[in-house]
Amino acid sequence: MNTTLLKKLSHIISAITNGDYSQGKKIDNILRDKDIQVDDAIFVESLGLMTVKLEANEMALKNTIDDLNLKNTNLAKLIKTRELFSTMFVGLFLSISLYVFLLFIAKDLHFESTYFPRIVELLFFITCFVIVKKSNFPLTFFGFTLHGAMKSIKYMLPGTMTICIIMIVIKYLCIQNGVKGLDGSLFYDQYFDTLLLVYVPVVVLQDFLAKGVIQTVIERVLAGRHAKLWSIITASALFGLVHIELSVEIAIASFLFGIYWGVVYVKGRTLIGVSISHLLIGNLSYLLGFWNYFLKT
Repeated sequence: MNTTLLKKLSHIISAITNGDYSQGKKIDNILRDKDIQVDDAIFVESLGLMTVKLEANEMALKNTIDDLNLKNTNLAKLIKTRELFSTMFVGLFLSISLYVFLLFIAKDLHFESTYFPRIVELLFFITCFVIVKKSNFPLTFFGFTLHGAMKSIKYMLPGTMTICIIMIVIKYLCIQNGVKGLDGSLFYDQYFDTLLLVYVPVVVLQDFLAKGVIQTVIERVLAGRHAKLWSIITASALFGLVHIELSVEIAIASFLFGIYWGVVYVKGRTLIGVSISHLLIGNLSYLLGFWNYFLKT
């Protein structure tokens, strides 16, 4: 092999060693030289193949490193998100526990006030809202969005209408059988008051916390294919627990309706359908007299 060829190869190898694989083209140019000896051509061709394999191995290694870095970044984000949701869950659970304790303490102390439960609810809502704000997640993440609204409404309408019809039929049967406290008119005119309007923001806040926040947080904290199911059941149980100071019957009804509304929320990921259904069923139960009947029980 002549000195000139050796110098060329030496420069090429040095450049490739430093990561400049574009030098491989120069090897191809050398092989195109008609004056190159057969033995030299075999050696240069082997060097070219070795360069190609070296470049391929380095690219594969680089892709592996990039993939590992991406997975490491995603894992770090997942751990951070899990820690955040775990903190939110603990904060919400403690807030709900404090809410229930305050209501029962007030009841034991015979502190009678129509507005006291609403004041405690307001404090509870404020506490939960602060927790949500500190999470740095947008409100759309917790169901405050119009996206999927029509899908949610279409999904909840058949079930909600069926429940309303069943409630009216039950009230009619109660009247026919003279059930004390539920006899008389099908609808109570005296219940058409401002409470029906006040109920609107209450429903929105309750659904935001029960479905948008609590159910979403529990679903994110839990793992496995049944995470959605358990998040619905757990959020509904907490929703029923919040109502237990009114009566056991109302708490059970809240739990059962909560499961239905939880399914509606999962289908649309928006509070629109849930809140409309909640408003219709809640107001109808009030107008039919069921709410006051179980409240006195």
